[in-house]
Amino acid sequence: MKNLFFLVLCTLICSVARCDEAWSSAGNFDGSELSTESFLLLPTDPLPYSSFLADGTPVSLTIMAVNSVDSSKTAEIFSDNSGTAVEGIATWDYTDSDLPKNDAYTITQTVVSSSETKSFSRSVTILPEPAFFALLAVAGLLFPRKRRKILLSISAIAALSSLGAKADVVSDVNFRQMLPFTRNVIITYTMTPAENTVYDIKFYGSIDDGATSFDLEERGTLRISSLDETFYSAGAHRAEWTPDESFYDTATDKFKVKVEAKEITVDKYMVIDLSGGTGAASYPVIYLGDVPTGGWTEEYKTTKMVLRKVEAGTFSMGSASDELGREWYEKQHLVTLTESFYACIFEVTQKQYELVMGSNPSQYKGDARPVEKVSYNMLRGENKGTGWPANNDVDETSFFGVLRAKTNLTCDLPTEAQWEFACRAGTTTALNSGKNLSNKNECEEMAEVGRYYYNKSDGKGGFGDHTTVGSYLPNAWGLYDMHGNIRELCLDWRNSAYDDGPAVDPRGPSSANNRVVRGGSCSSYAYQCRSARRDSVIPTAGFYNVGFRVFIIK
Repeated sequence: MKNLFFLVLCTLICSVARCDEAWSSAGNFDGSELSTESFLLLPTDPLPYSSFLADGTPVSLTIMAVNSVDSSKTAEIFSDNSGTAVEGIATWDYTDSDLPKNDAYTITQTVVSSSETKSFSRSVTILPEPAFFALLAVAGLLFPRKRRKILLSISAIAALSSLGAKADVVSDVNFRQMLPFTRNVIITYTMTPAENTVYDIKFYGSIDDGATSFDLEERGTLRISSLDETFYSAGAHRAEWTPDESFYDTATDKFKVKVEAKEITVDKYMVIDLSGGTGAASYPVIYLGDVPTGGWTEEYKTTKMVLRKVEAGTFSMGSASDELGREWYEKQHLVTLTESFYACIFEVTQKQYELVMGSNPSQYKGDARPVEKVSYNMLRGENKGTGWPANNDVDETSFFGVLRAKTNLTCDLPTEAQWEFACRAGTTTALNSGKNLSNKNECEEMAEVGRYYYNKSDGKGGFGDHTTVGSYLPNAWGLYDMHGNIRELCLDWRNSAYDDGPAVDPRGPSSANNRVVRGGSCSSYAYQCRSARRDSVIPTAGFYNVGFRVFIIK
């Protein structure tokens, strides 16, 4: 027996406070390099396990003890084959077994995941007799430094103890060093983020009870278990820290971990999760600061709805007098929109509509293609929904009635002015790419930004009429298909011409026969898809080339 090592389990729990940064309570930490020397094991000594130590989806975890002299003498201390991530503390009560006492064993923790197998082992000598407690106590008094440097603790379980201005953001900060198998430290914490808020999460450590601190990422390797390191959902989270070589001579019982959640003002994109379908009591809404890694994948065109924030502003509505394809009723005039709003980056797709309403009225089917054959009255309702511009009420059973109820947001069609402002994205040209038309009918500039009559055979989306949303270039604000694919319904009644002079938040005429549609379609010529182009349909009829996108005032 080379050394006498004593294992101590520390479970200190401090009172919980609410804060956007939180320290764990102090506990033991040993940063020394793991040796192959044996340590003493008592029947009550804890052994930590964690399937998180391997990458990929955990499939099994086993802790085995094998006699160093006779490998046929083995014992299984712990196993889990559930296929789910697990961690905790195991003990091996060998006093009831027929294994040789006062003998050497190798204890091995093996984690098998979908991508790799990791195995950690240490030599131990088991101590079944209570008399050895006294021996270890004497050893600890005689060799205090050695006692600190060896395996003083398996676990220090604590809760946060600092106060802050923001309630319930970070809580239950705990750490556990995975000795005797590895030097790694497992950090767990709970997030309760404020609504519509995202956070930048930082991790700090201290070896002197918080008097000084250091960034864990600068003093080792930190792995965070989160799909998005800036957006944190409510619930439990974890991280794993491997100390670097600078800790090889460090042993302390005053180690602490701090988790800091710094609020970031991010609301560039709103994402509505429709995956619950008609049976969902509500549709969750989150906010993103930028396009996610991997871009707007299929789920954002089917089970999730993405809207981009458009800041309020003033623009020139209508077309210049020399614009190719211009109509007389597109009189150019200044319009000011005083409220910011969110606009769908894609036309509402058939899958999205079906998840909200339980049916798909489209003539040309495809989950990620725009929903069509929807009328103004279908979307807003045939009763209260017909009241615009006197009010913005909708029928409870209409598309917008259901979406409003399940998001608690004012979802609606755009006004004609909002639609053109969003389409232009700061441009004054015929197309939102910043280009004008080179030909009224077949036009290469139009072919870049949307599906229209002359590019239905280009193969984008694989269809010979309207096609998968997002198949062409977006505008400067990241909105797709504002030109072509399908015409898009607006709130306003269609009048013959705009009112004279500048306008502020225009709502269109008080009455007329038809409602405005904008943007052109797969059956339109290039000039019919321009930013300023105005068309109309009767509010009770649905057509294969007419759909819509959701706008939200917030």
